[in-house]
Amino acid sequence: MIKNINIAWAEWLIEDCVRHGIKHFCLAPGSRSAPLSLAVAQHPDCISHCHFDERGLGFFALGLARAKQQPVVVITTSGSAVANLYPAVVEARQNGVPLVILSADRPSELIGMGANQAIQQQGIFSHYPVYQAQLSEPSLASPPQTMLTHLGHALAQQQQQAGPIHLNCPYREPFYPEQVKQDLSEHARPLLAWLASDNAYYRVQAQTINCQQHPAWLTLRQQQQILVVLGQQALAQSQAIVDWAQQAGLPVLVDCQSHWQALSSQQQMISQAELLLANPGFSANSQAKLVIQFGGKLVSKRLGQYLADTQAEHWLIDPHHQVINPSHRIQQRWHCAALAWLQAHPLAVSNAENHYFALWRHAQQQLAPLVEQAISDYSELAIVAQVSALQPPNTALFMGNSMSVRLFELLGRPCRASHYLANRGASGIDGLVASSCGVAEGLQQRCTLVIGDTSLLHDLNSLSLVAQSSQALTIVLINNNGGEIFNLLPRLTSGEQHQQLARDFFQLPHQTQFASAAACFGLAYAKVEDKQQFSDAFKLAQQSKQSYLIEVCVPSGDASARYQSLINQVIQQDAL
Repeated sequence: MIKNINIAWAEWLIEDCVRHGIKHFCLAPGSRSAPLSLAVAQHPDCISHCHFDERGLGFFALGLARAKQQPVVVITTSGSAVANLYPAVVEARQNGVPLVILSADRPSELIGMGANQAIQQQGIFSHYPVYQAQLSEPSLASPPQTMLTHLGHALAQQQQQAGPIHLNCPYREPFYPEQVKQDLSEHARPLLAWLASDNAYYRVQAQTINCQQHPAWLTLRQQQQILVVLGQQALAQSQAIVDWAQQAGLPVLVDCQSHWQALSSQQQMISQAELLLANPGFSANSQAKLVIQFGGKLVSKRLGQYLADTQAEHWLIDPHHQVINPSHRIQQRWHCAALAWLQAHPLAVSNAENHYFALWRHAQQQLAPLVEQAISDYSELAIVAQVSALQPPNTALFMGNSMSVRLFELLGRPCRASHYLANRGASGIDGLVASSCGVAEGLQQRCTLVIGDTSLLHDLNSLSLVAQSSQALTIVLINNNGGEIFNLLPRLTSGEQHQQLARDFFQLPHQTQFASAAACFGLAYAKVEDKQQFSDAFKLAQQSKQSYLIEVCVPSGDASARYQSLINQVIQQDAL
């Protein structure tokens, strides 16, 4: 075997990734990472995705991994390129997304010596990776099998605790295929049996998690006032939870990330908790005896406060190992998938109407006229309602932070999309365009992204990913000239300076016209200023094979005023 040693090590590492079942590799260009990039390019089973911006690349990989529900590799060159992955790594850890970061690096003798593009990459992501390791520099003195053992152990850790892993991969020059070849026959001898097989070098068999029934379950399940809260879940898990709750007629409060809109049976679902719980009388009268929550990262602040204040016993079922208890309540916690928990906790089937569910259903029905009135005029609320109504089946809906996802949660409208996603791990506005592109690519489905203007400016480079996507994306851009969410801030001062402070330090009006951005990246574009224009543009975009940017122009402050007005009307309702 006559080969450049860096190329050989990179090929072995990528080969083992493939044998572990990894198919998708996201790469940014760079010289130090050339061995890894070339190994991916030449492997017949690797699917590569390239982007010039590492921050966007990380979020694209995040969306792809969420859609595929399997690990995705991200490869970068050394230096600040690695640091640009930090926001995506944080989101991956907070949301339990299996990213695999392979960062090329300078060798140890160049670190801390003032060498060009050499920074301290080991531990650069702090505690956010669920596993991280510094691999050895390829050399005849270092056994290559240590690299493969690290990879196998890292992926095993990721199975136990979903999240990102980071393997730092240093290479000494020269690292291009035709440079300094040497005979590696003896060096590769320990790998011959592995190379001759189809197996991963080091694989840990997945642990089977058996969920134990709560000792008091058979007694507790007889209670009427059991409240089920459905947080972020995959579609199959959501369907199973709703079917389980329906057996005993339990109310299910659904988060907009829970896929409830796609479920065939929706009788038990309460989709407007954010509105209902704004009414102090109803909030007091609807107290549960037992709350069973599936998944964390709830969008509704009022539901979060309701759960923090209630005296009910609180059970939380979520497979991720991070703590999900921001109010520090007494809590029973199960680290398992919803299906395993449901099997261990059967319900007693009842044909009689559950009075506690009837209480929630009646209250939600009472709100219907207020909601319809709130979306009757052209506004951000009306646009969100239109997206929900017009979204075709077999598509994905990606809800942007921070105002957009709150409006979807507030209105709780049914929608025919089959997948509902938002980056609610760290809930940042960065990388939303890139994430939605990754989702579309992973699902191989058309995707609609509803995003604010500041968020789009934050991720403008990722419009290049939209232009290159194999799946058409529809970007519904809400342009209200700045951060609309900050219009909901409490008063910043007691005097007349409040508006100026809010504008200059929080909302940051930008006066940007986005038609030029669409043209720059070759996207179809439409500007709308009323409901009919939006309906026509959205339907056209959904029928087109092109990706579309639909700019929805609304006055600054309008959405926050309508939001607060609707909340105030609900507060004043006596009939709930």
